[in-house]
Amino acid sequence: MIKNYQLKFSKESLLDAKEALDWYNLQQENLGERFKIELNFTIEKISKSPLNYQIKYGTIRTANFKVFPFAIHFELDEKASLIRIISIFHFSRKPYWNK
Repeated sequence: MIKNYQLKFSKESLLDAKEALDWYNLQQENLGERFKIELNFTIEKISKSPLNYQIKYGTIRTANFKVFPFAIHFELDEKASLIRIISIFHFSRKPYWNK
């Protein structure tokens, strides 16, 4: 049986996604759209099987993009059936909670 999870996005994660999308839109035509498609695909994979992703920082799990050098960091509240998207950022950045 597939469990339905509610997704909750932090303000920081929404800003991360917008900044990356804007940057890719400036680099090459349709590159921002390709980033957006991969972002949505990765979020969909997380929502279907959040337990498939390794815990990296305390309770925070990560899901890497396939093409772009980004990862989605999220927390899972199994009891509440809730996935909290904390950040969406480039591999070269250090997580703000791990400084």
